[in-house]
Amino acid sequence: MKGLLAALAVMAAAWSTAAPAHAQLTLQNDGFTSGTAGVQLGFVAGEIGASRFVAPSAGRTLQQVVLFFGGAAATQTVTLHVWDDSGGAVTPGAMLFEGDFQVTGSDSNLSALDLTGMNVVVPAQFRVGIEFQHNGAPSIARDADGLTPNRNFLYGDIGLGTNWYAAESALIPGDWIIRAVVSDSGGTPDAGTTGPDAGTAGPDAGTTGPDAGTTGPDAGTGGSCNGNAECPIGQFCDTQLHSCTFECRTNDDCGGGTCNSLGQCLAADGDGGGCCSTGTTTTGGMLGALGLAGAVGLLVTRRRRR
Repeated sequence: MKGLLAALAVMAAAWSTAAPAHAQLTLQNDGFTSGTAGVQLGFVAGEIGASRFVAPSAGRTLQQVVLFFGGAAATQTVTLHVWDDSGGAVTPGAMLFEGDFQVTGSDSNLSALDLTGMNVVVPAQFRVGIEFQHNGAPSIARDADGLTPNRNFLYGDIGLGTNWYAAESALIPGDWIIRAVVSDSGGTPDAGTTGPDAGTAGPDAGTTGPDAGTTGPDAGTGGSCNGNAECPIGQFCDTQLHSCTFECRTNDDCGGGTCNSLGQCLAADGDGGGCCSTGTTTTGGMLGALGLAGAVGLLVTRRRRR
């Protein structure tokens, strides 16, 4: 993190947000919708960029983490961390979740890390961090409309030793474009007799277990639909039956394939130091549901809660 600050100018058109079929709440510190964003190319392996979020209440489930991951089109593995940040200190509190995700860099689309079904319950104030397992690009970005105090952090060496630092201390001029999508209310969505998706009927209701149905792994049996946008998060529309359903919750359900953000199994495909140094590029528009171009694969081998 010992490089000099310089803006990696990323020009982006306004991006659209599809209305969720389920009530969700997106928490964000950044004001990025279009214009210029700065990709921080100086992060090296083991360093972390993190954002603090404040939800209206405790007990909500973290469903997605959305981020700008640009500067190069390579696919890299990052480690997502979620901490209890109730103490409000520079160093976060107890670890709530840790897991590895593969993310493909893009200067034209946001990326989503899908936590649906993992039951990551967060307090009212929590922190989300992206730990790098590679050096340089692709990397997280910051907005260009100023820094929100006490909401942005980094872990690494800015010349004062490896530690946690507020972004203000590292002279980061903008908010990290990292967002947390949480359930619109507390409790356990998708299970039991309470919560937004519970009951004896409807797309997520079953007779046993979370999201259980009568056929398929975790398959639902209800909820009429004509398209995916009409289904709850983590489900797709079976257009032949006009019913919301899903095939998987994790890659383990797919027999070597990949579980996408709609709960569909996809066949397996064949396929320099310092957080503050940067470069330049340009990009097109941010498009897709929640402004996201595609699902990000989760590597469940390191996922654990603490």
